[in-house]
Amino acid sequence: MIGVGQLTDRLSSIRDLPTFPTTALEVMRLASDSDSSAAELAKIISKDPPLATKILRVANSPYYGFSKKISTIEWAIVALGFEALRETVLSLTLIDLFRGNAVKNFDPRKFWKHSIDTATAGRSIAKDIKYRIPGEAYAAGLLHDIGTLVLYRYFQDDFEEIQRLVTDDGIQLSEAEMVVTGATHGEIGAWLASKWSFPAYLVEAVQFHHTPAFAEVNPKLTAIVHVASQIASSTGYSCADHPIKLDIAAIQTIGIEKLGISISGLAAKYVDDDSADIVRIKVPRTDFVPGTEYDEPVEEASGQPDEQIDDGTLKRFFKDAIKLLPATERLVITLKLYEGLELGQVATVLGYEEAKVAGYYKNAISTLQQMAERAIITKRLDQWKTRF
Repeated sequence: MIGVGQLTDRLSSIRDLPTFPTTALEVMRLASDSDSSAAELAKIISKDPPLATKILRVANSPYYGFSKKISTIEWAIVALGFEALRETVLSLTLIDLFRGNAVKNFDPRKFWKHSIDTATAGRSIAKDIKYRIPGEAYAAGLLHDIGTLVLYRYFQDDFEEIQRLVTDDGIQLSEAEMVVTGATHGEIGAWLASKWSFPAYLVEAVQFHHTPAFAEVNPKLTAIVHVASQIASSTGYSCADHPIKLDIAAIQTIGIEKLGISISGLAAKYVDDDSADIVRIKVPRTDFVPGTEYDEPVEEASGQPDEQIDDGTLKRFFKDAIKLLPATERLVITLKLYEGLELGQVATVLGYEEAKVAGYYKNAISTLQQMAERAIITKRLDQWKTRF
């Protein structure tokens, strides 16, 4: 367990300290496994109705822009894709764990805007530098300031004193935290992430996101989060009034200097203004600071879906959707479309009458057509026939 100095006993004594739900952990694990299917994920998510409801609400939000209402968790998984599902579950779970009334000098909406900006910027950087799993950068970015939430939720007097030192005395945030509590928000967040049994590389990225030179498990991931947080802060949504100094070594570690872009240029490239819409979707209205509420979100998306569907999207949809078919239909259509056999050959392989096989194939195609329509993927059948 990560040490947090004199704060250890106080943290350990918190009776209602949130526990990361096992369902969410299992969904995130399966969504990271290329051998998992939408059916498996749907089965697990369905055991947690509140989580399922939130995923459906996100899938039907204007942010994703699907033109038809997604009514079941299976379609939501197929429509969002595994990567977006994993990120959505992590976001929703963290936000739900730290619901609470706003306190002076803290705006939960501003906090989550910064966290999501850091996560999305980190993922974009990871993709640009060809980091092995960009989703790790998203998760680390979303988690990096979780220690601030612990202070805000459970040590409000200390939190307000820290904010006073930063605002009135001009002390750096981490220094003020050490003066008041004996630990930084990075150390507190790492302690909690370790308690939740998150991987060591995520714990490290949270602990050292302001001091990436201390990272040993995965220095590159920690450097990505450090730079991503700086980029997110440059947009005006920072949790500290005085920005932390950028570690030049972190830039060199990830090689981003090769892009030849300033921090402000990186912010324009990586931080999407649409992340405000994600905050609108995911942050409960009860967490808003009075007087800063968003307008009510629109329930139904408008506009037409993008007709340009790449091979990767089709393959992911095909792989997931086909596993939702009845066993025989799944076998027939796999042999027909994926293995390239004619229906007569399929009948011979299975030992069925050809008319019976043709019926299974027709039913399977019809079902997949409906799935594709609900997932807002058009031009699908012709493309399947030529590509699979």
